[in-house]
Amino acid sequence: MLLALFVIRVIAQPLSLIVDSPLLPRFESWHGGVLPYPALLLAQLLIIAWFTRTAWRFSKGDVTPHRRRGVWVMTFGMIYFLTMLARLILGLTVMRGSRWFTSYLPTFFHLVLASFLLLYAHYHLRATETAD
Repeated sequence: MLLALFVIRVIAQPLSLIVDSPLLPRFESWHGGVLPYPALLLAQLLIIAWFTRTAWRFSKGDVTPHRRRGVWVMTFGMIYFLTMLARLILGLTVMRGSRWFTSYLPTFFHLVLASFLLLYAHYHLRATETAD
């Protein structure tokens, strides 16, 4: 589900350039402006490739749990998630004048990515916990 959400996001941004619909946010609404779009698109395609490969490996039972990896990814994922949650809360409150803080769509999809990392880490931590 998280992969599907992210793929829809990647498709929706360029689609918004050619489809004029009140249901589809404008092109600029899809990113916070930190990266130029070509660099952003390349990063997104790499993320999709990693997501897909990881999901495929899990579906085949081809994942070996590693506690250290779980700890590292959990730490990174929690920092990432909490940073994006703070970005969202600040954008809705005291930082309303900042484009980066009020870019709600990118923030939501960063939360999607962080959630994937947290689930990935949870597997590694839980699987090694039961093996000990």
